[in-house]
Amino acid sequence: MAESDEEYEQLPRQRTSRPGTSGKMSSDFIMKELSRISKKSNPPLSSAKASSFGDAESVRTRSSLKYPWYIIFILGNELCERFAFYGMKTVLTLYFTEVFLWSDSNATTIYHAFMVFSYFTPIFGAMLADGYIGKFSTIFSLSLVYVAGLILMTLASVPPLGLHPIAGFVSGLLLVAVGTGGIKPCVVSYGGDQFVEGQERYREQFFSVFYFCINAGSLVSTFVTPILRSDLPCLGKDGCYPAAFGLPAALLAIAVVLFVVGRPFYRNLAPSGNILGKVLMAVGGAIVNRIRKRVPPGQAPPEHWLDYASDKYSKSFLHDIKQILPVLKLFLPLPIFWTLFDQKGSRWTLQANKMDGRVTETFYWKPDQVQIFNPVLILILVPIFETIIFPTLERLGIKFRLLARMVVGMLLAGGAFVIAGIIQMQLDNTLPIPPPKMTAELRVFNTLPCPVNVTLFNGSMDLPENMKSIEIMEMAEFPVKGFHGFIPGNRSTFQLRVMAATADCQLSAEQESSIFRNVTLGEEQIHSLFLSPFQGKLGTKMVLEKKEKPKKGAGFVRFVVPFRLNTTSGGGHLVLINTDIAPNKIGNRYDLNVNRGAALDLGVTVAEQSVVAEQGKYEIYVSDDTSVNGYRRVGRERFEVPNGGVYTLILRGNIHADTPWTRHDIVAPSSLSVFWQLPQYFVITLAEVLFSVSGLAFAYSQSPASMKAVLQAGWLMTTAFGNVIVIIISGGQLVKDQATEFFVFAALIAAFAVLFAIMTRFYTYVEQPKPAGSDDAKKDIPITKEEIDEAVDK
Repeated sequence: MAESDEEYEQLPRQRTSRPGTSGKMSSDFIMKELSRISKKSNPPLSSAKASSFGDAESVRTRSSLKYPWYIIFILGNELCERFAFYGMKTVLTLYFTEVFLWSDSNATTIYHAFMVFSYFTPIFGAMLADGYIGKFSTIFSLSLVYVAGLILMTLASVPPLGLHPIAGFVSGLLLVAVGTGGIKPCVVSYGGDQFVEGQERYREQFFSVFYFCINAGSLVSTFVTPILRSDLPCLGKDGCYPAAFGLPAALLAIAVVLFVVGRPFYRNLAPSGNILGKVLMAVGGAIVNRIRKRVPPGQAPPEHWLDYASDKYSKSFLHDIKQILPVLKLFLPLPIFWTLFDQKGSRWTLQANKMDGRVTETFYWKPDQVQIFNPVLILILVPIFETIIFPTLERLGIKFRLLARMVVGMLLAGGAFVIAGIIQMQLDNTLPIPPPKMTAELRVFNTLPCPVNVTLFNGSMDLPENMKSIEIMEMAEFPVKGFHGFIPGNRSTFQLRVMAATADCQLSAEQESSIFRNVTLGEEQIHSLFLSPFQGKLGTKMVLEKKEKPKKGAGFVRFVVPFRLNTTSGGGHLVLINTDIAPNKIGNRYDLNVNRGAALDLGVTVAEQSVVAEQGKYEIYVSDDTSVNGYRRVGRERFEVPNGGVYTLILRGNIHADTPWTRHDIVAPSSLSVFWQLPQYFVITLAEVLFSVSGLAFAYSQSPASMKAVLQAGWLMTTAFGNVIVIIISGGQLVKDQATEFFVFAALIAAFAVLFAIMTRFYTYVEQPKPAGSDDAKKDIPITKEEIDEAVDK
C-alpha cells in the first residue's frame, strides 16, 4: 500500500470496530456488559453494583473535562470577521452605481463575480490547511491578506490619495475574496478541534454559538454600514464610503488580534493530508486507466470504473469515494438556489433603491439596510423550526426528510422571486417613461404676473397646434413629435407663441398680444422653459431636465426664484433646514446660491438652482438685508421633499403666506413602500432554513468521516456556480425587463426543483454506523470470555 494510503487509514472511519482491538476496553463498558449478562442469574445485586460503578466513573470523567474557555477568541474572531464581510458586501452594489456610475447590469455582474471568487477559494484554503501548514497558520496568513484587501478598498475610495479608483478598489476586492474564502472552511473546524472526546455536548453548544455569531455580525453590520455610507459627511460629500469600508477593515484587524491572543492555548492538530487533492487524483487516474483500458495482469476488468485506480489506492479509500459520488450527483441541480438567494445583495437592493423607505415622519429606511430582514428572520425561524415544527411533524408521523426539505426550499425560493416580480411590476408603474425616439418633452412654466395661452408648432406648420392655458406659477406639458430639419446632435427648432389670456395682461412694453420665440429642442430630451418679464419684454430661459429617479433614493429639487430678493444685488442665498435632523448631520442644511446677476445676463429675471436633498420636511430661508440675522423665512409651513422624485419649486413674491410656493413633479415620488419587500424576504428566508441548513446536514450525514471535507467543498462550489448563472443571465442582459427576469429565475428554479425531486426518488439514504465506543454500537458487539476475565481481574 502506498504511503498516502497508510496515512488515510489512520483517519477516522465510518465503520464500527470491535473494542479491544485498538486498546483495552474501558472499565465502564465492561461493567455494563457484566451487568447485562448477570441479569439472568442474579439481577438485583449485580445490576445495582455495576450501575453504581458505571455512574461514578462517568461522573469522574465528565468532571475532569473542562470547557475550553479560550474558544472565546475564535468566537470573537468570527463575530468581527462576519461584521467585516457583510458590512462591506452590503454597500458594495450601491458603491458601484453611485461612485463608479456603473449600470445596474454591470454592478450586478461585478458583485456576483466577487461572490463566485469568494466561494471558489475555500477549496484552496482547505487544501492548504489540511495538507500543508495547518489551520492556525492558514487562518492567520489569509486573514492578513483579507485585512490588506479591505484597507486597499478603503484607500481607493479616498480620491485625494491619488489611487486609481477602479483598479485599486477591484484589486482590494480580489484580496478580500481570497482572504474570506480561504479562511471560510477553516475557522469553524478549528473551533471544533478544541474539544476532545467526551466533550460532544460542549462541541454542539459551540456550533450553536458560532452560528449565532455569524448572524449577529451580519445583523449589526447590515444596519451600521449603510448609515456610514449615507449619513456621515466626509471629504466634502454627504456620505462616507471610506468609513463604510474602513470600519470593517478595523473590525477585521481586531478579529486577527483576538485570534492570535489565543494561540498559546489552542489545541493544534497536525495536517491530516490533502484528502480533496487525493480524491481528485484518484478520480482522474481511474478515468485515464479506463480510457486506456489499463488492467493489472491476470485480473478481470473492474466492475466499477473507480476500481481502475486500485493499483495506487486502497479499496477502502475507493469505497469511500464511491459512497460520496451519489451525493455529488445530487448537488448538480443545486446551484440554481444560490442564483436566486444571492441576489438579495444586488437586484433586490437595486429594487429597494427605487422604493419609499419612510418609516415615520422623521425616520427613513435605507435601501441597503433592507437586507437586515434576512438575519433577523433567520434568528427567529431556525429555533421555531428546530424546536416546534420539525418535532411536531415527527410526532405526527410525517416524514419530512432532508432531501424533501430541500425540494420545498427550492420551490419557496421560486415563490419569493414571483413576489419580487409582482412588486417590480407595481414599481415599474411608478417609474418615469423617457420620451421615445423622434419625440421630446417640453414643460412651460409661467412666472409672468398674468395667465397666458401658449401654442407650440414648427415652422412648416405640419405639426398640429398645441395651445394650452397656463395660470400664474403653473406649468403646461407639451409632448413634441414630428422632428424635421434636424441639425447636428438630433436637435430641431420649433416656434412658441405666447398670448395674453386676459385683457389687462401686458407681455411687453409695446403691449403686443402675441409674441413668438424660437425654441431648440433635442430628441429624447426633457426641457423646462421659464417665461418671465424682463425690462419690458418677454424673457425665456431653457433648462434640461433628467427624467429618472435619483440614484441615492433622495429627491432632486430645482428652486426657481422669479423675483428680486431683498438685498442690494437682488440675489443671495436660499437655505433649507430640516429641524428633524441634528445639526451637522446629512440632510440638516442645504445652502444654495441665488445668482440673479447670471439670470439678468441671460435676459430673464428667473434665478434657479438645484439640489439633491434627503427626503424630509424643510424650512426655507432667503437672504434679506433688513433681517437681523440676514435671512427671512419663506412661508409658515415646511416644504416636503418626498423620496425618489424630481421636482421644480417656484417661489412666489409674497413670502409671508403660509405656502408661498408651487411644486411641480417632473418625476413622481416613490410611492411604493420598501416594506413591500418583506414578504419576499420572509419566503426566501424560509427557503434558506429548509434548503441550506438541511443541505449541510444531508452532506454531513451521508459522507464517511474521511470525506466530509470533500463534500463541504462540493457544497461551497454550488454557491460559486449559482453566482455564475446570475452573471450569464443578468450580466449578459438576456432579459431586458427586470420583472420578467425575476419570473424567469422563478421558472428556472421550479424546473430544477422538479429535476432534483426526481433524482431524490432514486437516492438511498446511507445510515452511517454508530462510532465505535458509543452505547448504541456496543449493544451489538459480542463480548468475549477473555475480555470478561480481564475486567474481573482488574
